[in-house]
Amino acid sequence: MEFNYIIFLVCVALAGFLIFKEFKRSDKSRLIWRWIASVLMVAFFALLIIPINYSVKKQEAAGVLNLLTEGVALDTITSIRDTKYDLDSTLFAIRKNQKINHIADLAYYLKEHINVKKINIYGYGLSANELKILKDKEVSFHPANLPSGIISASWRNKLKATENFKVQGVYHNAGKETVKLKLYGMGASLDSVNIKPNAEFNFSLANTPKQIGKAVFTLIALQGNDTLSVEPVPFEVKGKQAINVLILASFPDFEYKFLKKWLYENQYAVALRSQISKNKYSTDFLNMKAVNVNQLNQALLKNMDLVVIDEDELAAIPTTDRSSIYNAVDNGMGLIVRVTNPKPQANVQNFNQYEVLSAIEKPLSLRSSDQLKFSDLSFKQTLFLKSGVNNQPLITDETGKIVVDSRLSGMGKVLTSTFSSTYQWQLAGKQSDYSNFWSLLFAKSLRKRIENQSFALVPQFPSVDEKTKLMLSLADDKIPAISIDSIKISPRQNMEVPSEWDGFYWPKNFGWQRLSINQKAENIYFYKKTDWKNAKNFIKLANTRDFVVNQSSQITIDDRIEYLAEETVSKWWFFMGFLLTISFLWYEQRFLANK
Repeated sequence: MEFNYIIFLVCVALAGFLIFKEFKRSDKSRLIWRWIASVLMVAFFALLIIPINYSVKKQEAAGVLNLLTEGVALDTITSIRDTKYDLDSTLFAIRKNQKINHIADLAYYLKEHINVKKINIYGYGLSANELKILKDKEVSFHPANLPSGIISASWRNKLKATENFKVQGVYHNAGKETVKLKLYGMGASLDSVNIKPNAEFNFSLANTPKQIGKAVFTLIALQGNDTLSVEPVPFEVKGKQAINVLILASFPDFEYKFLKKWLYENQYAVALRSQISKNKYSTDFLNMKAVNVNQLNQALLKNMDLVVIDEDELAAIPTTDRSSIYNAVDNGMGLIVRVTNPKPQANVQNFNQYEVLSAIEKPLSLRSSDQLKFSDLSFKQTLFLKSGVNNQPLITDETGKIVVDSRLSGMGKVLTSTFSSTYQWQLAGKQSDYSNFWSLLFAKSLRKRIENQSFALVPQFPSVDEKTKLMLSLADDKIPAISIDSIKISPRQNMEVPSEWDGFYWPKNFGWQRLSINQKAENIYFYKKTDWKNAKNFIKLANTRDFVVNQSSQITIDDRIEYLAEETVSKWWFFMGFLLTISFLWYEQRFLANK
């Protein structure tokens, strides 16, 4: 109001000055008209700055709230005749023209306005936490179009060393040009895929990280020379756990030679026993102290995490040694059996191998069950495994024939492989494929370590200044000590499952932060509000749709209420008046005044 008074006083002074100037002119013709034009010109100028409001009677449905969220189209806003509200400050740019009211806190607003029974939501919708507030209301949803970009993505936050890192998701390309989606990290492009126009594409980008510890890759969407989005992909690579591997070879072939070298270079503890003649063996110990491997007893095998053996050696060892191996597997040890014969050995179980002879020479193309593709080899694979009810295929060729499978045995796993020439990748200079193959076999066969505590964060992309829920699963029901960056979190116990707890946190900074649970440190990542915007909006879209479908409240509102609303006189009228009066004063002085 003080500003309006200042404008009023300035304009009164200006009008007085113009009247005085006109009075002092020697030409007194049309003096009254000049005074009127001067006063009106100043008045119109003042009204261009000071808004003029008036009250008008309006009607709208009683107990209905029209709520605009991000993504609502401008023509949709214009079509809504009743009072409109928003929760998002990003709509502020259009609020002035469209007369959109802002609600700072939806829960507080609904408690103050208990007459609101029905809510019309426009745009991408609300988050899961916001939808909980509306459980007693009837909600009608008018969704926006599907956002263009990455609408969903997932990856493992923690990896073991040498494990393959994979980012999978869906990209919605609503444009008319091809989009290139690229996984970028460590200063280089690691993997990429092209997405056709007007299509939804299920993408999968992969790489084997070379570093240990925390890292943030980026997922970049490019359209020609334009960068459409840059999304952070944080993860952590844990150091390799100490793994003891026992290799039992019927003879020292190339496969064992290259495997021994790879295990040594990757810091595995290896004991290798190779038969050189009947009951005579040569032994090698790498990254571990020498032990007695001539007798495969319980004392030896309980210290081993994994045994790699070929079918001939499995058939040749004494029955007691073979029983010891299978007992150790039942207790959690992993076993990888290399099958090289088309017919089963008499002393061992049938691994359901079969031979396919072909006169056609074509490259061998292998793919894992989780869609990890290996480089082709100029190798003719003739030995395969039959599928079984208790067996899970792990690696197949391009026609779907099984090369490696897995089956449970007690607490452990038995893997069978008919691919006996993985060293061909090493000879071809494709070390990453060799590493991926054996890393996959080891990961699938090793016993799983049982964690005494685990946690998860909700939502999927916890962001700055947004409510984040921390969910814990512990080994006991004792109250856990939880903190994030030295800020203590008060846990809440699940009454039905006492070992489960949760707590809430509002992050203030983005990036890596330290989570401490009972003095055990974990690394967690918080995103900027602008990160993964399309994916967040897609989640809101899905959550709001599900909420509306599953709502039980159905309210019919026919009553309309009458209320007084303030309208503002358009400034175009004052601008036109100002233009006419100033034009008259200019024309009168330029052409009509007596010279």
